[in-house]
Amino acid sequence: MKRRRGWWLAVLPVFIGLLFLGLGVGSSQPVAEAQAEHPSELLAVTTGGMLQVGEELEYDVSYSFFHIGTIRTCVVDREFRNGKMVYKSVAYIDSNPSLSWLVDLHIRFYSEIDDSVFSYAWISDDSTEKEIYFRRFKFDYSNNRALLEKGKIVPGGARAVEGIDTVSITERCQDGLSLYYYARENVRQKKQVRVATLIERKQEYTFINFTNKKSGVEIDAVNHLVEVVEFDGKAEYVGVFGLTGGFRGWFSNDDARIPVLARMNVILGSIKIELVRWTRTGWQPPLYVEEAER
Repeated sequence: MKRRRGWWLAVLPVFIGLLFLGLGVGSSQPVAEAQAEHPSELLAVTTGGMLQVGEELEYDVSYSFFHIGTIRTCVVDREFRNGKMVYKSVAYIDSNPSLSWLVDLHIRFYSEIDDSVFSYAWISDDSTEKEIYFRRFKFDYSNNRALLEKGKIVPGGARAVEGIDTVSITERCQDGLSLYYYARENVRQKKQVRVATLIERKQEYTFINFTNKKSGVEIDAVNHLVEVVEFDGKAEYVGVFGLTGGFRGWFSNDDARIPVLARMNVILGSIKIELVRWTRTGWQPPLYVEEAER
């Protein structure tokens, strides 16, 4: 089971254009977990840019011609905390039910990010097995450390902590989900960055090359070319199954910066993640027009 789950855990980072091959990071204060299962039912709150409460994006994950699962991300709430606006986001990863003979994966990530697009909190709930296991990071930036809690969710929903590890850090770090929003925030710039990323028990780095290169891509959910901004990068840490860590992403060239398409190289080829459904006030995929037609 570990090998199968390791393969599928490589999927989320592709989607976000970044590599999340371990389980990473968390918070400097206790997590106030979002309860909404259908955030599209919440009142959408426009932030004037990328983050919008009520946004819900769904993606198809495929390998060659095989549909291997779905990813759904949601911005469920926001609150003013310690002088900053904090946004609460959830990602759901589910394998294709028709492949249950091979893998039956159900993971929920929860992250809180501030308005400078850094993580306040992170939790992973893995309900793949009969019991639900969780991991939770708590940042203690003032002491250059992060605390990793592991345990199970017991009947009634309480989290029973079974172990705590301390991880040394040197700067503010991203988690796998907050890294996704960091990429969205910066994708229309032209720069190269090494982003501190907390992976399992170690501070690692993710290299991202923001090119600000504009182009058009095709997706099945839209009947026109979508105008996107492209970027690429590589995780500077070892992935499972010989995954190279290389990735490419295409995000919409507008204020929303919606991830439209992403690819990640693996030994046997490439995994593709494609936008199939969305709920976001006032947003439609922007039309790409060739330069000669502008």
